[in-house]
Amino acid sequence: MEKIYYKISEVSEMLQVPASKLRYWEKVIPQLNPHKQAGKTRRFYTPENVELLRRIKFLREEQNMPVEVVIATLNASASDVDMRLETISLLQQLKTELTEIRSKI
Repeated sequence: MEKIYYKISEVSEMLQVPASKLRYWEKVIPQLNPHKQAGKTRRFYTPENVELLRRIKFLREEQNMPVEVVIATLNASASDVDMRLETISLLQQLKTELTEIRSKI
């Protein structure tokens, strides 16, 4: 069962991104807006926030895009980013399978 909210430490571990980087992205990327309790600094990320962070991570770290370009890209087309993420995931799976086959030869 998928959680409704994730703590920043959980998201940091899931995405292998330091919590400080998540807080930075939250400040500079307007599309990222986790829920905060009134009067507290705790952040709670929805599954949608986590998926957005996956896109941001892909664009920043895999595509080496500056933050301004990430913002524009997220505004322009989330579907293109989704397609690239899916392609990368499939290629990683293929690489794993090929490595397993090679080790058996």
